[in-house]
Amino acid sequence: MTGDRLEPLSTARTLHGHPARRRELCIWLGTLASWRRGLVKKLVRDCESLTKILDLEPARLVSLIKGYDEEARRVKPGSAVRRAAEGGAAKPREEREASADERRFAAVLGQHPHACVASLPAAEGTAVVAWCDPLYPPALRQLNDPPLCLFVAADAPDAEIARRLQVLCGAHTAAVVGTRAPSPYGRDMAALLGSDLTTHGLLVVSGLALGVDAEAQAAAVRAARGVRRPATVAVLGCGADVVYPAENARHFSAVAAEGLLVSEFAWGVPARSWRFPARNRVMAAVSRGVIVVEGSARSGSRITADFALDLGREVLAVPGEAGKRLTQAPHHYLRHGAAICESAADAVRAIASVRLPEAESLAGELEPALVERLLEAGSDSGRLADVLRALERGVMRADQVAAACGLSVAEAGALLGELEVDGLVGVQPGGVFRLRRR
Repeated sequence: MTGDRLEPLSTARTLHGHPARRRELCIWLGTLASWRRGLVKKLVRDCESLTKILDLEPARLVSLIKGYDEEARRVKPGSAVRRAAEGGAAKPREEREASADERRFAAVLGQHPHACVASLPAAEGTAVVAWCDPLYPPALRQLNDPPLCLFVAADAPDAEIARRLQVLCGAHTAAVVGTRAPSPYGRDMAALLGSDLTTHGLLVVSGLALGVDAEAQAAAVRAARGVRRPATVAVLGCGADVVYPAENARHFSAVAAEGLLVSEFAWGVPARSWRFPARNRVMAAVSRGVIVVEGSARSGSRITADFALDLGREVLAVPGEAGKRLTQAPHHYLRHGAAICESAADAVRAIASVRLPEAESLAGELEPALVERLLEAGSDSGRLADVLRALERGVMRADQVAAACGLSVAEAGALLGELEVDGLVGVQPGGVFRLRRR
């Protein structure tokens, strides 16, 4: 949807500042970020906030982004980015993919934001929702690098897509995640949860991957038939118009008919390994709770659950047979205090206590009329934010941070390490941590 056809979903009159300009910047930057890992995080690091990013002129943003390329080439002189820029002989598959991504990135970077938005496909059943739009899910604003736009697809007219997005903005949501190769027990539990959560009025979120994701979402679709509300939301690690994996084509069509296909990646963007952890953080952010059904110790479901913990969401785990590989992930969380999930009723009780951050903290500098339409309940802003607030009082050791935030020393150390990597926290001799002031 572009131009006038997007108006029902953007309601541009209510936006803060210069709505058309800000919206175009969001979509242009979001499209660029589809081809460049960590782009939004770097911009937030250098500009301090999304609102300050959107106040910059496109030429200034282009200059910043080109500077990141120069920095990457200095740090990694033999990187795929540099080799792609220099051309050369035939490359392995990963390098060919990186070269293709770089060409697409360069093409978008050379566009003016208005031209980028004007070039978007205008197919029926698609929409692009910018960070500054009223129908952008408010819970995503809690991320320090939220998607600047969402590409949305559904087998439905514009007004119905807008209605489904509005439900997503305010619904009690639960993500059901797990292995792509579940046991028969895991398949049964995923299907039971997908069906019963829907019957209880929760909106099921998942990644439409093979296995647990597909079982839960297919069951949610079946349970929601005949009910006038979306059945499920699939958050994808590729463009929302890309069927991946191909074996899931039937599930893809079913979700499009009864729910929403959502991605932070632009139309036609293929699946790449780095896009799936990015997808998982969006799944965690839009959910009030994450249910881990089955998975090994290295399961991708743990990425989603860990993001959920950082954001102050509930994590639940389905118990399984002791000592089995596919029970490693859920049993890890059970050992560390996750709620047990034997039925949808367990999830409903746990998620009912989760309160998302207050509207004002999520909205930033958005126009007040838009703030009023965001979430009304307030709450915890996540463990990372708690650590930052503790360090505002002064320098601390990891054990002092743990005591101040109600964490274990191991948990505090892991969070401090993540903040150090992001450039927000520095460590001094003796293992003392301090905030880095800008």
